[in-house]
Amino acid sequence: MISYKIMDNEKFGNFIKELRKEKNLTQKQLADKINITDKAISKWERGLSFPDITMLNILSKELNVSVEELLNGEKFKEKVINNKEDDNLKLNNSEKHIDIEKAVKEALEKANHKQEKRNQKIAKVKKVTKIVSAILFIIFLALQIIYFYLFFNYGFEYIVDSFFYIVNEIIFTTLFLFLLFSFRKKKIKLALIIIFFIITLVNIAFMGIYGFRNKSYVRFSNNLKYEFVAKQNRETNELSIYKNAVVIFARPMQTLSETVNDAKIRWISRDIFEITYKNNENLLKEYVVTLNEDTFNLEYRSFTKSLLGKWQNKEQTNKLTRLYVDSKNIRLKTYDKEYTFEFEECVQVREEAIILYSNKKPRYIVALSNDAELDEETGIIKKGGNIIISEISTNKTIKEELYCINYKTDDLTNYNYVDLASKTYKIENGVLYFSYDGIKTITVPGDFTNIESYEKDQYVISEDIILFYYKINGKTYIVTSNDKGVNWNTEQIPSGNYIKSIQFLNENTGFILMFNDETMGDATGAIFKTTNSGRSWEEVFKGINYGDYSIFSSGTEMIFANENVGFITMPDRMGEVCDLFITRDGGYTFEKLNLATDPKLDYYLLPTIENGIINIKITIGYAEDDSRYITVENFVSKNNGETFEKVL
Repeated sequence: MISYKIMDNEKFGNFIKELRKEKNLTQKQLADKINITDKAISKWERGLSFPDITMLNILSKELNVSVEELLNGEKFKEKVINNKEDDNLKLNNSEKHIDIEKAVKEALEKANHKQEKRNQKIAKVKKVTKIVSAILFIIFLALQIIYFYLFFNYGFEYIVDSFFYIVNEIIFTTLFLFLLFSFRKKKIKLALIIIFFIITLVNIAFMGIYGFRNKSYVRFSNNLKYEFVAKQNRETNELSIYKNAVVIFARPMQTLSETVNDAKIRWISRDIFEITYKNNENLLKEYVVTLNEDTFNLEYRSFTKSLLGKWQNKEQTNKLTRLYVDSKNIRLKTYDKEYTFEFEECVQVREEAIILYSNKKPRYIVALSNDAELDEETGIIKKGGNIIISEISTNKTIKEELYCINYKTDDLTNYNYVDLASKTYKIENGVLYFSYDGIKTITVPGDFTNIESYEKDQYVISEDIILFYYKINGKTYIVTSNDKGVNWNTEQIPSGNYIKSIQFLNENTGFILMFNDETMGDATGAIFKTTNSGRSWEEVFKGINYGDYSIFSSGTEMIFANENVGFITMPDRMGEVCDLFITRDGGYTFEKLNLATDPKLDYYLLPTIENGIINIKITIGYAEDDSRYITVENFVSKNNGETFEKVL
């Protein structure tokens, strides 16, 4: 018996294809010859199916090969068989027929098995597609239902208008795929395809009309904690701000009152976003949005106080940025710019940011960094907290982080712009700071722009009282505190250009020597007296009477021993003679003292007072160096100036 090698379908198909081409036949021509469809020929050649057993003889005759060669997928080599040598090699027709049927049966079974696997695979893909389509359909249908609920009940919208139509398209597509694989009839499938095509065209058309009417701005903070949404109408350029953003939904809150051009929207820090734009007049505008709460009609502590101190950028480069914030204004210095920002021009945003304006133009925005905290008691930024500063521009700008270079402790109740030693002061940027104890630095109320510093007798920092003065528009104001700077009193002294000397005897009683004008060594002015800690001042003396006028000397000095007894000196314009005058009625009247026993002694120095003892030194002329004195006489009074005794 001859056995036949059963080939795989692909080998069978390739063999038929070769034979067909050898005979110059197309699939259609071969199919017509054996009375079948060209699709059947195509499936045979691709190894997708196997001919029916009844077709083998017809096919073999048409292709000029034997059935055995068809089944083996190749032509046999010619062999010479000697019938005399082996009669057993002869095969009868019945045996051949049995072998052919068996071979065809096996081939058919194999082809059917392969087709069954292919059908199973296709069915599995269809099933998975249906399941996935169903799941996506339910998800996006639920999303659209949620949108309609939020929209009609709370006014929420998609953060991008086209999302509505994109979700619609996903719903239509998933439903179409589910139904397409659920029906077998071609007519139903064709109807589904047509309906899907029409709905898709309508949805795309609506998206083209309404989905791109607005330009959406969606911004996130670096940590994705905050989401900001704004939409701008492409036709009118109106910008609407959205809040309560939740992933893809947001609710419109307000529309800016003017048109917006060249908008730049950026996250600054925390929940603060800035909108920088130009209006129709091409003026630069800045609008700051905070997401946590409404910022309108609320009162906050002054953010300028929170910023109190000196700040600079961390990067030590030649482009150093420094920000100075005191009780007067905010000053900014960069490598190429310098600004002074007045508080009343700036716009505060909650307790977390401030927009710095100069000449009505927004220049910079300053905000708390993410790690900055405000002290609950003082409102000042705690130790280690930094700030963010950025220039305001529609172009790209860089945010800088600044740190405070002032020393801070955990307790900020004593913190101020400057650090001072005990009983010292400092004037900076027109603001006067002083410290009574070297621990707490206090800002003195008033404008000290016109004063660089004081002489030693022009201010008072004592146990009983603190006193400074400043001048505005030719007027002099006295600022006093009798509780070491906790509370202050400011009074105007109606005359005088500058204060020559100040003396307080106790917390209530004090004297001021003030000059109006100086000419050729003479000075006009007055002595003022207070008995209520500087809350009010009385003019008590206008100078030594010289007939038609009363004057002081430009070198006049003043000292009081008590509330009644005091002295003033009157050096002449050459500084060679100095008279001494005494008052015993609290400064209302003065009389000249003549104590010297030597007629050459003509220069009375201002008395010194220690432990209630008044000491007067008289010399010839004036010299700061005691060693140059030619003759000196000392007089002492132990009874508050009633009498004086000469001492050796």
